[in-house]
Amino acid sequence: MDDAIRDAVRELVLDVGYAALTVDAVAARARVGKAAIYRRHASRGELVFSALVHGREPRPLPDTGSLTGDLAALAQLILGIFSDPVVAAATPGLLADLKQQPDIAARFQETFIAGERVQVADLLERAFARGELAVRADPALVHAAVLGTAFAWVFLLAQPPTPALVPRIAAVAVAAARGEGA
Repeated sequence: MDDAIRDAVRELVLDVGYAALTVDAVAARARVGKAAIYRRHASRGELVFSALVHGREPRPLPDTGSLTGDLAALAQLILGIFSDPVVAAATPGLLADLKQQPDIAARFQETFIAGERVQVADLLERAFARGELAVRADPALVHAAVLGTAFAWVFLLAQPPTPALVPRIAAVAVAAARGEGA
């Protein structure tokens, strides 16, 4: 059932766009009841994010053995998600919903962003334990450095992500983790 819902969301975002996507249409295309969708997702935004980016649990990040490697893996994952044409089509509307609906934005933070930030905190703690960081870094800042740089590059500057971009984003995030340039 989850695969049918995910496929329906992807198809509908491309067919009608995020703004015109409804839970009714997803349920009809997936051949499930609306109640099945609402048991899993409290809002259209949550449904779309879950279907396009990740469910309630983010994909595990690899432990590459280095802070730079771990942050490059995170940058690669984020750029891969942002490169998806369906994600590109849905992102502006999803962000508008989050800005206009504080309750949905709060749930989005709790459901998705908090899990991502825990992973970033874990990779930073590993780097601290290995001696790569002199002090513990702020996971929110490092997460924002990777996510924000990738987002700005793809969505605001309309630049394609290239293989050379990954280590550059990782370098920005490493600098943020080390407090360099502050």
